[in-house]
Amino acid sequence: MNHYFSIYQKIIGAVLTGVIFNTAPVLAQNSNDILKLIEQNNTQIEAARKALSATITENKTGLNLKNPEVEWEHKWVSHTGGTQTNEVSVTQELDWSVISGQRKTLSRKKNELAEITFLQTRNSVLLQAEKKLIELSYYYRLLDELHTQLQDADSLTQIYKTMLENGNGNILNVNRSQLNSVAIQTEIKNINTQKKVVMEELAGLNGGKPVNYEERFTFRQPELPEDFDTWFKEIINHVPELRYYQKDIEVKKQSLQSTKTDMIPGLSVGYAGEINESERLHGFILGMSIPLWENKNKLKKSKQDIITAQSNEYDAKQRVYSQLKAQYTQVIALRHSLHFQKDAIDRLNTTSLMKEALQKGEINLMDYLTEIARYYEFRKNLLITEKDYLMALADLYAFEL
Repeated sequence: MNHYFSIYQKIIGAVLTGVIFNTAPVLAQNSNDILKLIEQNNTQIEAARKALSATITENKTGLNLKNPEVEWEHKWVSHTGGTQTNEVSVTQELDWSVISGQRKTLSRKKNELAEITFLQTRNSVLLQAEKKLIELSYYYRLLDELHTQLQDADSLTQIYKTMLENGNGNILNVNRSQLNSVAIQTEIKNINTQKKVVMEELAGLNGGKPVNYEERFTFRQPELPEDFDTWFKEIINHVPELRYYQKDIEVKKQSLQSTKTDMIPGLSVGYAGEINESERLHGFILGMSIPLWENKNKLKKSKQDIITAQSNEYDAKQRVYSQLKAQYTQVIALRHSLHFQKDAIDRLNTTSLMKEALQKGEINLMDYLTEIARYYEFRKNLLITEKDYLMALADLYAFEL
């Protein structure tokens, strides 16, 4: 029996040497490469880009003066059939908000607001894709771990089968070791199914086009700030949601200026001419539009819009602050847990001691399987912690996508 387990120890020792203890996902594709591909092919981003283009075009309308108005009149005295008169006039209405450039400024600010809206859609899609890549990387790494476990279990089964054939074992140990292998094989099948689902979801985010994957990805892992409040002040102007409300206030203030300009009496200028059989008359036209009723509540509404926008901006700042603070706290805790688990798994690896105890008969097969399952479960939990850490980190730095 000692001979069999000596061989077993050598096999498992070689297997464990190749197992990934360093949980940082090195090697491999950079996740940014796939995210760039998804940005190009994603139908939601493409639709948002087209909507942005249409909005910009719409905001560019109405930036010029109104079309000039031309009138021509032909008059005659019907009862005599004699005198005929032709009158012509050309008038141009002057729009002060156009002349002063305020309407153009308002259009530019509206375009900037639309661009931020597009950026929010883009970042949301790319964050979703990045999380799918993190999940996919986790499944690849978990499958590596399960295949290691399966190799371990199959080697143990083969030893007990050989011992049974040589009259040194019993069928119960063979069955127990085989059941252990079957349980691991079942888990591998389930994980492969989940992995395929994530790959299909990524293909959907890529406009229905399959993405070429490697088994692991490198992910963004920026250095975490020491002080959250200082960091928040530094990034506050880079968070799309906050930028949206800041820009919305600018739009509302510019709209107020345009409204004030509309309260100025409007002018229209032009030329008038009259031609009859005896003389020709020429002159200028000067008209005025007095804003008595049309813009009665516009100024009041514009002021209320600014107050509402400022309130929304304050609410968004408090909400984003609380959200990022919670994510920051989670990331710090997960990073600590990750380092703790990695240190523990390096210090508390007792697989060789358990195999030695099994070899000497100090523990039976059931005790060994229970202990080795607990150890492998700890290793799988380490992969889960790594995945959760990367997910939380992606949420925290989503504004950088």
